[in-house]
Amino acid sequence: LRCLARVLGARSGVVELDGVELGTMNQKALARRLGLLAQSSVAPGDMLVEDLVARGRYPHHGLVRQWSAVDDDAGVSALAGRRVGELSGGQRQRVWIAMALAQSTDILLLDEPTTYLDLNHQLEVLRLAQRLQRQGRTIVAVLHDLHLAFRYATHLVCMRQGRIIAQGAPGAVVTPELIESVFDVPCVVIPDPETGAPLVVPRR
Repeated sequence: LRCLARVLGARSGVVELDGVELGTMNQKALARRLGLLAQSSVAPGDMLVEDLVARGRYPHHGLVRQWSAVDDDAGVSALAGRRVGELSGGQRQRVWIAMALAQSTDILLLDEPTTYLDLNHQLEVLRLAQRLQRQGRTIVAVLHDLHLAFRYATHLVCMRQGRIIAQGAPGAVVTPELIESVFDVPCVVIPDPETGAPLVVPRR
């Protein structure tokens, strides 16, 4: 994911965006096309939430912006006047998500976006990602919660030790053999009674 965002250089090969190698793109031009929510993000504790979210507008018009619907979607409007250091881990995560959304990019890379969030807010974040995807954005997310990944992903990439083991629609690629080969967990796979997505049940 960090190679896709040009945070790390590729050991071999190249990463291209619409046929243009990322390494040749201007940083600000790249930031207009591609947003990244990193797994571990740090901001000064005395910074106001609204100022942190405003930094997401830098690639477009600098830091000046008005509060918008995406901030409501990310669930952080009520936090606007608070300082980052006062927030819980889950609240901070939602603020970082709001900042990434403020970039208004076609492509959004999310590195474990549900970390620190309770179940309700995990579902809120993934439903928001689903809505954005249906509106035409490309969302690439790293998720270690299999059930959430299988429920919300349209295209799944399963990896082990840096190597792709399988990819495709969850219903087409998730099998007991795949789960055991990737996670060393014997299991059965049944349809989720709510969505029909694969549901992994570990064996005793």
